[in-house]
Amino acid sequence: MPQGETFYRAASQVLFISQIYGLLPVSNIRSPDVRNIKFRWLSPRAIYSGIILILNFCEFAAVIRYITVVGINFHTSSSLALYVVCLLEHVFFWRLAINWRSIMKQWCQVEQLFLSIPYRFYDEYNMKRRINIVVGLIMSSALVEHCLLLGNSFNLSNLERTQCKINSSYLEIIYKWERPHLYHVLPYNIWMMPFVEFINETIAYPRSFTDCFLMIIGIGLAARFHQLHRRIAAVHKKVMPAIFWTEVRQHYLALKRLVRLLDGAIAPLVLLAFGNNMSFICFQLFNSFKNIGVDAIVMIAFWYSLIFAVIRTTLTIFVTASINDYELKIITALRDVPSKAWTTEVQRFSEQLGNDMTALSGNGFFYLTRQLVLAMGTTIITYELMISDVINQATIRQRTVYC
Repeated sequence: MPQGETFYRAASQVLFISQIYGLLPVSNIRSPDVRNIKFRWLSPRAIYSGIILILNFCEFAAVIRYITVVGINFHTSSSLALYVVCLLEHVFFWRLAINWRSIMKQWCQVEQLFLSIPYRFYDEYNMKRRINIVVGLIMSSALVEHCLLLGNSFNLSNLERTQCKINSSYLEIIYKWERPHLYHVLPYNIWMMPFVEFINETIAYPRSFTDCFLMIIGIGLAARFHQLHRRIAAVHKKVMPAIFWTEVRQHYLALKRLVRLLDGAIAPLVLLAFGNNMSFICFQLFNSFKNIGVDAIVMIAFWYSLIFAVIRTTLTIFVTASINDYELKIITALRDVPSKAWTTEVQRFSEQLGNDMTALSGNGFFYLTRQLVLAMGTTIITYELMISDVINQATIRQRTVYC
């Protein structure tokens, strides 16, 4: 990593792109100096983000109106939950934007310790490249998912138009199929379709980007814990003076305070993202009973969406859990300190490492460690076994007749 490159600079490009969809509306996010970051309620970015949020709330109101007319069931409730989650993600990114300048200033202050000698010799983690790879992989996969779901809607709406012999344009039927809650509120107009699709993108984008954002934070923190571990590993089984362990311990405590700061800031996003991912996976598993033996487009879109959700959730856990992984490696390295070099400072450092968990959390309900993968896997398997025992597969099939 070049000298002076901080997390703020490594992640600025990705966060700038997210502002297109109304997230994290702070000004000067690409500025080389973190002190130039500002949040102003009347800035162009804040106004633009506010307009998008208002439009999303208007569509959410249309969804509520539609559900009160057709009634609530398992499928309409899932659509309602999706809108609630995406709106809350927009709100939480607004909340984060207000404090983003303060957070980045404190993060940069801690990072200055790790951008100087001797930590500069252990900078092979390459934070920026990891961030770009993760975000590029996840968001390109999310784009493929979105295109497949649109193709699925085109196919199903065309079946309805053909079978029912509806005397309407192809695009109007798609609009009615994709946005039934808007169809009777906002009559179809071909010039309006790009605008409606963009609003749809601003609602759908946070679902995948929130996972990416958590991974970006995880990579940024893990990079510094990696450097700390490499410095300790470099003196493996060597007798080091007490001042060395005093300095290392102080740097660890600085990182610990940074983790707590970030945990307090993004904990609602963690809770919301994993709650949404788990509910979506369970919902898709329920739908798997009616998507057996149907046409290829539905099969591909359905299974891709499910597999992508599982992989994205698992990857988020493993990336963010790397913070805790490096702490465990530091604990292991301390066990190899020679007895003649075991000082009071080493003892204090060891006790601080062992008495508290260093990891991001979902408001304290769970911690992002590798054990969470096993817990979520167990929950999903239990759910699948339960619904497979209760539901009669023969009575749940995809709808193929529309008239």
